[in-house]
Amino acid sequence: MKHRLLLIPLIIASLASLLALAPAAPVRADPATLSAIPTSLAATVELGSTVTLNLTITNTSSTPITPLLYTGLPPSSAPAARMAPPSLPVPLPQQTERIDPDLQTELASGPTQFLVFFADRPDLGEALLMRDWEARGEYVYRTLVEHAERSQHTVRAMLDAAGVPYKPLWIVNALLVEGNAALANALATHADVAMLTADHELQMSEPATTATVSCNATANNVCWNIAKVNADRVWREFGVTGTGITVANIDSGVVYTHTALINQYRGNLGGGSFDHNYNWFDPVGNNPEPVDSGIHGTHVMGTMVANPPGQPAMGMAPGAKWIAARACNSISCNDSNIIAAAQWMLAPTDLNGNNPRPSMRPHILNNSWSFDSGGNPIYAGYTAAWQAAGIFTVFAAGNILGSGNNTGCSSIASPGDYPDVTTVGATDQDDLITNFSRIGPTTDNRIKPDLVAPGAGVLSTTGINSYSSLSGTSMAAPHVAGAVALLWSANPQLIGDYAATYAILTDNTLPITSDSRYMGSAHTACRPTTVPNNIYGYGRLDAFAAVAATQVQVPWLVLPATAPASLASNGTQTISITLDARKVAGPGIYTARVLIYANNLTDPPLAIPVTMTVPERPTHATITGTIIDSESDQPLRGTVTITNGATVTSNATGAYTLVVPGGVAQTLSAAASNFVTQTQSMTPAPGSIVTLDFALDPLQPTLTVLQDLVTATVDFNQTVDVAMPLRNDGNSPLSYTLRIDSEPYGVWRSDEPDGPTGGWIDPPFDREILNLADDESSDALDLGFDFPFGNSYYRHIYVSTNGIIAFAPFTPPTNYFSPSCMPLNETGAPAITPLHVDFDSSASGEISFARISAGALITWDDVPLYNTSRRLSVQALLQPNGRIRFHYRDVTSLISGDSGTIGLQLNGAVQTVGCSFDIHPPLNLSNGLVIELRPQINPQSWLSVASSESTTVAAGATSNAQLTARWIGPIYQTQQARVRIISNDPRKPVTTARVQLNEGVSAPYQVIIVMVYR
Repeated sequence: MKHRLLLIPLIIASLASLLALAPAAPVRADPATLSAIPTSLAATVELGSTVTLNLTITNTSSTPITPLLYTGLPPSSAPAARMAPPSLPVPLPQQTERIDPDLQTELASGPTQFLVFFADRPDLGEALLMRDWEARGEYVYRTLVEHAERSQHTVRAMLDAAGVPYKPLWIVNALLVEGNAALANALATHADVAMLTADHELQMSEPATTATVSCNATANNVCWNIAKVNADRVWREFGVTGTGITVANIDSGVVYTHTALINQYRGNLGGGSFDHNYNWFDPVGNNPEPVDSGIHGTHVMGTMVANPPGQPAMGMAPGAKWIAARACNSISCNDSNIIAAAQWMLAPTDLNGNNPRPSMRPHILNNSWSFDSGGNPIYAGYTAAWQAAGIFTVFAAGNILGSGNNTGCSSIASPGDYPDVTTVGATDQDDLITNFSRIGPTTDNRIKPDLVAPGAGVLSTTGINSYSSLSGTSMAAPHVAGAVALLWSANPQLIGDYAATYAILTDNTLPITSDSRYMGSAHTACRPTTVPNNIYGYGRLDAFAAVAATQVQVPWLVLPATAPASLASNGTQTISITLDARKVAGPGIYTARVLIYANNLTDPPLAIPVTMTVPERPTHATITGTIIDSESDQPLRGTVTITNGATVTSNATGAYTLVVPGGVAQTLSAAASNFVTQTQSMTPAPGSIVTLDFALDPLQPTLTVLQDLVTATVDFNQTVDVAMPLRNDGNSPLSYTLRIDSEPYGVWRSDEPDGPTGGWIDPPFDREILNLADDESSDALDLGFDFPFGNSYYRHIYVSTNGIIAFAPFTPPTNYFSPSCMPLNETGAPAITPLHVDFDSSASGEISFARISAGALITWDDVPLYNTSRRLSVQALLQPNGRIRFHYRDVTSLISGDSGTIGLQLNGAVQTVGCSFDIHPPLNLSNGLVIELRPQINPQSWLSVASSESTTVAAGATSNAQLTARWIGPIYQTQQARVRIISNDPRKPVTTARVQLNEGVSAPYQVIIVMVYR
């Protein structure tokens, strides 16, 4: 890799005090202290009633604080047994040579700067058992510094004696040394030294500026990407914005004066004053205040925390604070700068590099940069240290730009391929992975990325009070970092718990397992068929679902609706705490805690125990019943909620029970995921036991295409708007998008009014029977004419048992059935598939080829599907004029699990007519059906969708899907497009409607083409 010799003086200067030989004495913050009167709360509350208690909070510290209130569950009744500390050694980078070949090349040209890694590695496992944020950070810092002093002592003495300058890099147990080849060789032979590496330069995950800066704001004035991951719902419904959490990035810097970022900067003291100590680090330029070498770091930070005045919302956690380190210029970063920044993140220092304070480290660290390939563990030392210190680390998966093609398997870049970081791929507005986003598996066959988030056309902060739209995994990663800020702000008990946070994030995504672009032979090692997978990981980030899963809910313990005001030193404030016995399912003793944090969520809270006793009375009534599916009568796990009262969950049999005050009117609502909520009212008599059952209707939209065929007549050099009427006949909102596929062949079906006639042709007596074994293919078969297909003519075909007619030999001749929509996995040659399924003609049935007057006839007659007794009869007729007919005599036994496909595979293009999986038109086959494929002008040249955005249709409403047809020149036959309608209708997620193009007023000229037929 390149080495930037010009940066050596700058790096040495910036690291001189930060990486001092002896660690500075720890500096601990003056902890804010709170007390409360009373020290516990208790009351007896009648069922259905409320009691309000007062709690007086006093700030006994010398600094102002802003109390943060949370509800919490009681502590565990018994302390957890002390666990043996897990092992967490700081990994050593791996390389085969003692001296990195890149370094050897540099040394051949003279003295240079390089890294010396030591063999003895510290173990930080003890830190994983620590819950105190300050103690944990201090332990990791002290352990690393003291271990480096001990293991490097002999080598440092040798360098001191020789007068060689060096700087300790304690976070990875290394030295930054400047010297010649002789020094390097001497160090390489030292028993304490493991390896020497060059000071490599690596590229940031380069973004691609998009054509528009629009954020496609929603009705709530939220940019599309923030709404897509439901962060705005977290703000609105939970009131959580990231308060109390600090995020950071190692990047190209941040323009801290940007109006959307300045208020969230941790160094902003208010009133125009700033303190950049412990909040900013710059080994690149030694700038005393935050700056950006370009726009990358500012854009990334904006996606995490921006709160832009007068603009749509574009930051995930606008209530969080931020700090930053500039380790990169506008396009690249050096190893030494990154290590310096990594070290500073673990123990931030003042601007002079002195007085490190691990307690000031960020909670969450975003890294939108990567190496240019995977399998490079050189950065694993400090990711391990970050994990030990409780910092949640997020990395971009990396980009491959410029090719325009989808990335290949195992392209995931380091450090994004490390197991101790959360790696993020980039998706577009349709939740599809972008073609530049790197994918897994890792070189040791682990699944990556971990999840995906919006990364195409993301609007965020750049420059001085400006905004730009960028694309890249760099843009996707900060969505996840911001989501973790929301999680930890919602539940501070998660802070520092990587495993629990990771589980919540990945258990509450939108799983994605359908993407035909990654189902072909080029991606056999990483197809997205399971959850998790190597394209989408566990799925697309859903911040709302994650926060909903982690919040501690104590419905009967009600905190003030307005947050407490700031308390001056020795100041007091009385707040009201309500105990609500309407919110419990019956009599009993209920316990919880009020947790009061002072400024910093990582400091232990003041815990106030709360007890509510609800006495049992003979006048209470019991309501019991079940929740079932109205269509299947199956029991449902759901909830029953009394209006302004308690919520209970039904069990596996659908049963629930509630105790309420007798003689009082009750309104109950039953709800279950993906079902319509049902409400009933009743007044149970005192002392009675009554039954109230619920049968819930499935909650789903139903797409109805009101006009299957829409005709567009277009005059010379004109365009025409085309409206395709759709209706939602379901009981929940319908969302749909339109796709116009490349269709070099028009699809005409006999079950449509203007479709082809005719049908099954009995193979003639002189047919050639193809005695094919299971998964076998035939030798060349002479069509008897030159068949036009795509842009070529073919004389011979090759027929496979599994329903493929190819125009080149199969290699090898025997290919196991491999299910996929187009393109095919068994062959990359041009091919026709009347029905690609797992046939087995070796069992029975007949596959034949015949030349008849109408063309070439290929027939699968009564051929069974592999390992079943189900039989199908299908045939294809290839006609000299280029038309293709598929005849289906018997397909009634075909099921979706057979993974059937109908389509065409041309040179450089495919056309899927029908497929039993993925987001393609369904097979929709019936006995006697004829499908005729007619060569035509590709409809993408004359028909377009007015908007690529998803359209939402309310239940019962109608929508006109808008398209535009354009004149394309004289046409000599009706052109037809099948518009794919992709929706959230579970019964038919993909359906089609037809648009036909006819010529209106002709062109004022004629085109005469002389055609010579072969």
